[in-house]
Amino acid sequence: MKIIKNTLVYGLVVIAILAIAIIFPIFSYKKETNSNPLPSFYKKGVYHMHTVFSDGKGTIDDITGAAHSLGLDFVILTDHGRPNRKSAKATAYLNDVLLIGASEFSLQAGHLTAAGFKIPGYIFSPEPQEAINEILQDKGVCFIAHPYDDRIPWTDWKARGFTGMEVLSCYSSARRISFLKLAIFPLQYLVSSNYSLLSTLDYPQAEMEKWNRLNLEDRGGHYYGIYGLDAHSRLTASGKFELNFPSYGAMFEILNIYVKVDRELPANAQQASSIIISALRQGNFFSVIEAIAPANGFEAYFEDNSGQRVEMGGSSEVEEGKLVILMPFEFETDIVVKRDGQVYQRIVRNREKKCEIGIKGPGFYGIEVFVSNNKFSYLPWILSNPFFIGINKNSFGVLTGGQFFQKKPLLNEKGFFTVEKNGGSKGTIAYGKSDKDELVTTFTFSLDKDEAGGRNFWSVLAARKRFDFSGYQGICFEAQSERKLRFWVEARTGEPGKESWYRHSFLVKKGWKEFYIPFEKFYLFFGERKKLVLSDIRSIFFSINNANAYPGTRGRIELKSIGLY
Repeated sequence: MKIIKNTLVYGLVVIAILAIAIIFPIFSYKKETNSNPLPSFYKKGVYHMHTVFSDGKGTIDDITGAAHSLGLDFVILTDHGRPNRKSAKATAYLNDVLLIGASEFSLQAGHLTAAGFKIPGYIFSPEPQEAINEILQDKGVCFIAHPYDDRIPWTDWKARGFTGMEVLSCYSSARRISFLKLAIFPLQYLVSSNYSLLSTLDYPQAEMEKWNRLNLEDRGGHYYGIYGLDAHSRLTASGKFELNFPSYGAMFEILNIYVKVDRELPANAQQASSIIISALRQGNFFSVIEAIAPANGFEAYFEDNSGQRVEMGGSSEVEEGKLVILMPFEFETDIVVKRDGQVYQRIVRNREKKCEIGIKGPGFYGIEVFVSNNKFSYLPWILSNPFFIGINKNSFGVLTGGQFFQKKPLLNEKGFFTVEKNGGSKGTIAYGKSDKDELVTTFTFSLDKDEAGGRNFWSVLAARKRFDFSGYQGICFEAQSERKLRFWVEARTGEPGKESWYRHSFLVKKGWKEFYIPFEKFYLFFGERKKLVLSDIRSIFFSINNANAYPGTRGRIELKSIGLY
């Protein structure tokens, strides 16, 4: 009995020591005080979160309620989908907070958050560049999400024109923590949610390097950095095991973005959303680890030698001037100014309320601010967007260069295609002539599921013949439709029953448009994982299905000049 009693006492002592060891570090953490009011020309909000519209735990009322309790001005909702129609349509004032509807697209290369796009009557392309192009055409914004996530990293760094990338992802960082940290996380969270969440963050070295390389490699691109929460109000630990925290409120206290606006937000939610999105598109915002301290009062701008002022994210043709940094804080800070990703000037333990850094020479200049004596002094408390000095922003566009290719006709006869479809869908073919006496194939279709519980549906123009495309770069054609629709052009190889299917999407609308789609852009979506064998093409399809359209979609597409280049 005495042995049992002693064992119990020793056990309780060990537990007490462990509890103290886990909780004690929390007392070394202190959120710095900043009594400055938020200037009227800045709006503070949070970016990248999920609700019951996809895989989040809460409703839009839950997230806006949490945002309101913390005095936030806006919330950018990014539920999964291409797009998530409920999420994209959610823009409204709710609980006195501007809710900006957006989506997180699951693409071949990873995840891309997008806002400010028009909700189409079709499903966005899974191909990164195609999706980016459409968002840009609508004057929207898109950011690469959690680019170095351990499960869903971004892989297509050849894509161009996106607005920027998440330099710090709270959810992605949390999923990379060690088993020991994960084990003590719940207890630390109960004592201090701020400390427990901050302790999951590291300096985002890989993300910072990639962000810098993007701006170095694409000098006219102007890519911006943003802190993303990726809040779900749950944390998947392993397999099916989930922790039903951190809460939205706890997450909203960690990372914020401060967006500079040129006027007060109007009562119309759509108009207010456009103002925020316009500022994001220009890079006129900075990101803050709010749990270290609020950044109310921080301001940075470039003033050239003529007195012209350039805001964050902007560019100047004049290569000389000064970077003005307003730091109205009572605590010490370390300021690092970088040019082209390298340290340009460092100010240690700064207490000046206004710093002026002389700038000379072209490059992109960014600012990182650290709180000197804070427990988390290694984390970039404030991250500015770059000032592009001597580097003008280029308009982005995809050039096909098709006019420089020699074409080989592929379709030059009626009966080249037949229709294939599921039982609930329809499809018909008609032939005609263009005003240049070219053969025009018109495909009229309707899409429906076979049954209420069904998922797949399709209607296809199929050419089941053997082709040798070796020696050619890609397939070319002209197409138009009565309204915007997204289609696939597909190629299949291999024996029947063992085929591998490859495809690439294209967007048609009113008016003839030339398409040049290189075979290297075709990607495998079914079958054995191997490279497309151009000498052994067994069939060519032009298709529309549940991967790029909704049930009930009806329409037609006209095709001509189908060939190779």
